[in-house]
Amino acid sequence: MGTANQLTLVRLALSPVFILMFYLGGGAGHVLALAVAILFETTDLLDGYVARNWQQTTDFGKLFDPMADSVARFSVFLCFLWGGYADLWMVALIFYRESMVAYLRIAAARSGLVLAARLSGKLKAITQGVVILAVLVLIVLTPADDPFRVEATKRTAQWLMGLVVLVTLWSGWDYVRSSLPALRGLLRRKP
Repeated sequence: MGTANQLTLVRLALSPVFILMFYLGGGAGHVLALAVAILFETTDLLDGYVARNWQQTTDFGKLFDPMADSVARFSVFLCFLWGGYADLWMVALIFYRESMVAYLRIAAARSGLVLAARLSGKLKAITQGVVILAVLVLIVLTPADDPFRVEATKRTAQWLMGLVVLVTLWSGWDYVRSSLPALRGLLRRKP
């Protein structure tokens, strides 16, 4: 269990902590939720860097790193939904894309192919990370006792989440397109 894999596991372990901090809310809860989200993004950057540069790339990491990213970010998106900072359809589309890509990776592996990380997936991750941090900063800076500013923050967050959905859907389409040879191979294969 190298450093890269430990960083991946940290993201998984912190996901319910983020939900608890956001749920508790208030100034302290939201600041702690922001701190946890910063840890999500920092450990995501570090585990990739460590795996590549310290020769710690493992099969475990190849499977669990994308899962840890999805679980961590989806925990945030669920909280945004609960708090009124995202709409149900937004979170649903993000969930569908993440689930679809996970199963496309499995389908590709069964066909003997590796569905490698794509540039669209990297851009999706960057967009999601930046928007998550931006929305959390807005939440922290918005006085809870000012309903006008709270509503303005929610509207801004929903616009930002709309951008996340667009980039996420584009990335999903890119992964589907790149996995078509593997899917065709599975359709032709007899059980």
